[in-house]
Amino acid sequence: MAVNNLLDTSTVSLSDVLGNGKSYVVPPYQRDYSWKKDHWEDLWNDLISIHETEGIHYMGSIVLQNKGDKKYHIIDGQQRFSTLTLIVLAIIKQLSILIEKGIDEKENKERISLLQQKFIGDKDPGSLTYSSKLKLNENNNSFFQSNLLVFRPPININTLLDSDKLIYQGYNYFVEKVNHFFEKEQSGEIIANFLNKIVAEKLMFIQIVVEDELSAYTVFETLNSRGVGLTVTDLLKNYLFSISTEVDLPHVKNKWKKIVDIIGLDNFPTFLRHYWISKNKLIRQEYLFRAIKESITESPEVISLLDSLEDNAQLYNALSNYADSFWEGNREIKKRINEITLFKEKQAYPLLIASYNNLSIEDFEKVLRFVSIITFRYTIIAKLHTNLKEDVYNKAAVNISKNKIQSIQEIANSLKQLYPSDADFKNDFATKSISTKRGKRLVRYILFCLENHISQTDFDFEDNPGTIEHILPENGNENYLNEFPQSIHESLVYRLGNYTILEEDKNRECSSIGFVEKKTIYHTSQYNLTKQINSNEWTPRSIDLRQDRLASQATSIWRISQLDLP
Repeated sequence: MAVNNLLDTSTVSLSDVLGNGKSYVVPPYQRDYSWKKDHWEDLWNDLISIHETEGIHYMGSIVLQNKGDKKYHIIDGQQRFSTLTLIVLAIIKQLSILIEKGIDEKENKERISLLQQKFIGDKDPGSLTYSSKLKLNENNNSFFQSNLLVFRPPININTLLDSDKLIYQGYNYFVEKVNHFFEKEQSGEIIANFLNKIVAEKLMFIQIVVEDELSAYTVFETLNSRGVGLTVTDLLKNYLFSISTEVDLPHVKNKWKKIVDIIGLDNFPTFLRHYWISKNKLIRQEYLFRAIKESITESPEVISLLDSLEDNAQLYNALSNYADSFWEGNREIKKRINEITLFKEKQAYPLLIASYNNLSIEDFEKVLRFVSIITFRYTIIAKLHTNLKEDVYNKAAVNISKNKIQSIQEIANSLKQLYPSDADFKNDFATKSISTKRGKRLVRYILFCLENHISQTDFDFEDNPGTIEHILPENGNENYLNEFPQSIHESLVYRLGNYTILEEDKNRECSSIGFVEKKTIYHTSQYNLTKQINSNEWTPRSIDLRQDRLASQATSIWRISQLDLP
């Protein structure tokens, strides 16, 4: 089948792939060898199964780019190519063992020569190295050519790159398996036929050959979306490296490594998407590679993108770490970053990236405060749907990046959809329950915000020694059974109105006594939130009334003044 004469697919065997003078190169930007024992075992078991059943085994798709003169770049499939070469070498090694034993020396030497020519390549008469059919990437190729293909053990295994160690371990794994499988076999013909008739003819590939790089990566991306290819990180890396000029490529590689070292491979896809949608329309993760590929088509654009990613990598890490030196002791920023992290808010990151890059540090602080308050009102208390948040934050971020909105009032207005009204927030807060079993830090945060507002103090909820006091005890207490039978205890004990702050020693004193006795201790506390508990008894209605009063306080604490109605 052909698509615009740029793509050709066929079902081929290993003999078809390696025959007719073809050679293959793993481009320098491809990842290093990474298969491990689980992969080797699966492949070896497949070969044994084929040998026993005389069936065939499909090895999946390989994507090749035709470079002309029977030379191909391996876009997808290098791990399988490399590992099959290790099996070829292990089988040739087994034939060498027969020669060492004096068994059919002449015939087995000829078999080795023919198998090497067919599967490995021709030996250079000067250097005695192979002009091999397969060349690995720049990290692995030297060891592959100079050691493995000529059966030369490394001088010191410990000095090898980790990926070279894996290659060598894989080779030794297959040497052991082949040796055990043919332990009693004295016939070189049978051993050679295992390679020539089983491995080479019964392993089948769907071969996809394209003529240009963009077609290669379009196919690669499609396979990836179906669970066959690499991650978006690998896709992007391969694509950006492939369109970089030879002059720019070393610089591009260094940039890429710096970014990944800062962000980490696991976090890179999310970082990339958040950065991208801080400037561009909202897209899902699975469409990210395509969007970048359509936008970045030339080497200078690659460098510009990586420069910007590098500039933003430190910022991105710091957005989830209030203690990061990036904030240089800015207390207000550190406070808001800590709150956003506590709330597990990440959908606002594109907005924060855009704000940091385009606004003054003072206005960035205000946007951070907006995000913290909105997240508390919208997500923590109201538990509203999160899809709207991402859309609103994206539009605001893009408008900030394009200088379409610049003032704090304009930014606040752009976020108004995410700001529940005082009435709605108060109603939600007045009935909110948060379990201290799962949300202890969050409960401390809320209580200390209330205390600081009431007392005009500035206690840090992380550092202050005050403890959470459950007025109705968490584990039950016979003093409260009349008002709080077991059937309703669970539904009330984690209500915000049932919490207060208390010194640790006083908390211990309160552990087994009734409410009236507790209240006497409460009035000796340094915390006004606790001193103000004046109910004559503690009942479900007492919790409702107290929480309603706290909700009125909350509307003043978690408030964006720019969104107050005139």
